[in-house]
Amino acid sequence: MQTTRALGSRYVLERQLGSGAMGQVWAAVDQRTGEAVAAKLLRPEFARDPEILTRFVQERSILLDLVHPNVVRVRDLVVEGEDLAIVMDLVQGADLRARLRSAGTLAPAEAARITADVLEALAAAHTGGVLHRDVKPDNVLLTDEDPPGVRLGDFSIARLAQETTVRMTGVLGTPDYMAPEIFTAETVSAASDVYATGIVLYELLAGRPPFAGGGTGYAVANRHVTAAPPPVPGIPPALDAVLQAMLAKEPDRRPPADAAAASLRDLLPALDGLPALPVAPEPTTWKAAASGPAPAFGVLGHRPVEELDPGRTNVKGAAPAAPELPAPSTGEASPWLASRPDEELASAQTQLRPRHAPAHAAPAEPEEPAARGRLRDRRTWLVAGGSLAAVGAVVGVVALVGSGGSAGDDRRGGGGGGAAAEALTVVGPSEQLPSGLSVVREGAYDAEAGTLTTTITWSAETALAGPLFEAVPAAEDGSACPDATWSVAAVRDVTPGVPVTACGWEVPVDVPAGSQVTASYTVPFELEDDGDVQGLRERLVEAGTATGSALDGLVATPVYAAQRLEDLEVQIDGTVRVSAPVGMVVVPVWRGTDGADNISVLFSSRNPQPTLLLQQLGGELEVRTDDCTGSLAFTDRVPYANTVGTACTVSVRLGEIEARSRSFDVLQNSAG
Repeated sequence: MQTTRALGSRYVLERQLGSGAMGQVWAAVDQRTGEAVAAKLLRPEFARDPEILTRFVQERSILLDLVHPNVVRVRDLVVEGEDLAIVMDLVQGADLRARLRSAGTLAPAEAARITADVLEALAAAHTGGVLHRDVKPDNVLLTDEDPPGVRLGDFSIARLAQETTVRMTGVLGTPDYMAPEIFTAETVSAASDVYATGIVLYELLAGRPPFAGGGTGYAVANRHVTAAPPPVPGIPPALDAVLQAMLAKEPDRRPPADAAAASLRDLLPALDGLPALPVAPEPTTWKAAASGPAPAFGVLGHRPVEELDPGRTNVKGAAPAAPELPAPSTGEASPWLASRPDEELASAQTQLRPRHAPAHAAPAEPEEPAARGRLRDRRTWLVAGGSLAAVGAVVGVVALVGSGGSAGDDRRGGGGGGAAAEALTVVGPSEQLPSGLSVVREGAYDAEAGTLTTTITWSAETALAGPLFEAVPAAEDGSACPDATWSVAAVRDVTPGVPVTACGWEVPVDVPAGSQVTASYTVPFELEDDGDVQGLRERLVEAGTATGSALDGLVATPVYAAQRLEDLEVQIDGTVRVSAPVGMVVVPVWRGTDGADNISVLFSSRNPQPTLLLQQLGGELEVRTDDCTGSLAFTDRVPYANTVGTACTVSVRLGEIEARSRSFDVLQNSAG
């Protein structure tokens, strides 16, 4: 049975190796040379996007010129009809993520060797003016040789993914591997790639990234900026010194990729024979970094997505000249800069800046002491969590209101006689949930009354039915739940499985389509320092974390569906034959559960009317086929088998979630 198909005029796709959010990976054959290659066939929507297509073609020569023994070489870029594909070397082996899953941690010598190979690949890319922008274990391939060869891939895929997801969904990058300056200064540089590689080295040694842990994507971002990497018990001091240099908060204090690689290779004889370290436990507390690129306030924001140019791969492209980087806050000269020529340093610090200078740039004159630590405008920073899911949008807004002043005042009287702030308002992290529900919390602290009023804003593109759940954390672990006064008729939650200690409330609100709804509650609250912005911010983060943690304990039940939906599962029944509907059921996967909820059906092809659960989640379930187009047709979201086909799949999309069925064949009707 024919399973191959042509890709352009030169390649034949032979078998599918895998698939992901960007498209499918195929083993293919170059008909001109007979060589086996890999083809990443991107989803058709990319070929229909003029901006993506233009970038794709313009950067073809850049990617084709990137040749190095440790780089998965791009051989060709195919643009034909709705086919948009990247043809590259076929690497026989597995990725570094799979190696970590099986081993837990790697021996120091192996970790250093792999990291050095990645750094040398990056050094070649940086010399050619190319940034990777998405270094992580998933993009490092290990050959099946002994010892395994190392190949860094997905330069072009990373660029296209970021370009598309930023413009379409507001997501940029993976927080676990993103450098501090991305969050604080909106810049990406060769030094950012080195930082990400340092995170990978840490993960190879410790079994976990240094700043991963509980909380939203914002919490992870804030740790990159303000926290020191937790020590790795047992790491050789010389190896730790190189690791700490790569993880320096300031970009100009990190070694260039080639220097870091050389340092790691020099250590290999001393590391040889040392056993792998145990997996490091998740930290319970985070130690503040000695220095960093941001003020104590933490993660700043940036301009709206439409003002960014996140897709540029070429370091030396049309990006404006980078501003001079600030001197390291410690006052010490970086050992990596001492012997480097000025032109080399300038190249290592090349920044990708947004297209436009900020209209709200800070004034040249120094701020008065009373105004320090406050933002002068409202801006939003968007980051993505693992697998481009569940991310935090950080909205940095702080308003200090004193007696006789207003939230718009930027200055206070000198001489130390100014009135203490009576109100402090902070807008905390926003969560983008898989259902499409966005949640933002704003806290207003009244020092005189000793109260905190938290306003929650829920929004979504499609209508989501309530009630919604909100945890109102106790002031301290083990203490009684606080008395909360709500702006709506909220009641204490009594759902089985939600711990009483979560201090949960059932909030009777529905989220209108394309709009938002708010509710607020007031509780007794005291800050040790009336101007403690970070303390108030942490309270908002704690509320979001407590809300999610409480819902993780629920069994398979559709209660609080908009907040608990984590994934979908598409189930295909039995044998599929021509001239018959495909037996298909879509069921939810709830957060914190081990598998799909086969009782709470979202959609069934046997009864295509929207279920109550689907209506609660917006009702807009998209159904399509990814493969064997022509074999399947759809009526009212029900797939029908028209002709014989092989390796068919059905995909569904709801909110931010897309899921695919198992592969199946459409067989000839037995009666025929």
